[in-house]
Amino acid sequence: MTRKLSLTLVWLSLPAISLAFAPWSISRQIASYDRAPSVHRLPLANLDDITTLSSTLASSTQHALCTIQPSIVGNLPSFNVAATDGFLSNENIKVAFSAATFVPQIFWLFLIVLPKSEVTKKILGGYEIVTLCCLIHFFIVSASIVQPDGTAPMAEFADVFDPSGDPQSAMVGMMQYPNFVSEEWSHVLTWDLFVGRWIWLDGLRRGVFTSHSVLLCNLIGPPGLLLHWITCLAVGKGLPKNEALMLDEEEK
Repeated sequence: MTRKLSLTLVWLSLPAISLAFAPWSISRQIASYDRAPSVHRLPLANLDDITTLSSTLASSTQHALCTIQPSIVGNLPSFNVAATDGFLSNENIKVAFSAATFVPQIFWLFLIVLPKSEVTKKILGGYEIVTLCCLIHFFIVSASIVQPDGTAPMAEFADVFDPSGDPQSAMVGMMQYPNFVSEEWSHVLTWDLFVGRWIWLDGLRRGVFTSHSVLLCNLIGPPGLLLHWITCLAVGKGLPKNEALMLDEEEK
């Protein structure tokens, strides 16, 4: 997804890059022209005139885009317009946000209240529920991208990973975008459920009580996993073994 968004941003910036490099490109053509044989040579404008012309064209283009009549724009086919008014709309993102928030809670109850029930094992023993949550998150991401300025936060998101800046403030600034909040929230809830389910499965495999750890995982995430480690040590089960090495032993 990051690669796709990056390509989109580059594609959108091509006109500006072309205008920026136009004087340099033309100046090279002038130099090449000057070195060519002087046969039927026509007079050329100097570089300053070309730079001024390039700037004027950029300004005129921007002004024209800002003053297009809405009626004309309305008659033009636009994927973004169709998307934002149809299935991939902000209203449906809000619906998906609610689904991402409340749908998993039903299954958390099974993990916490009925961890050894056959019903719980049938519902959450596979990956269907986690996959459903992943699809809800994927819809939010996809719908957000096609909104007007949907990729705008990506430039600001880069500041979160800039160690020379203020990553925390950059992340706080990202929270002004409702669709980014929706994406992050569904992102967190999906992985919380994934880890909570893993804790439950580990408890079933090794006979460790997990309801309290799964509940904490639902509430605040990673501390639930830490509580599970503490519980495993307290009941004498120890931490889980290295699963990759266990696979190697099984193959032997």
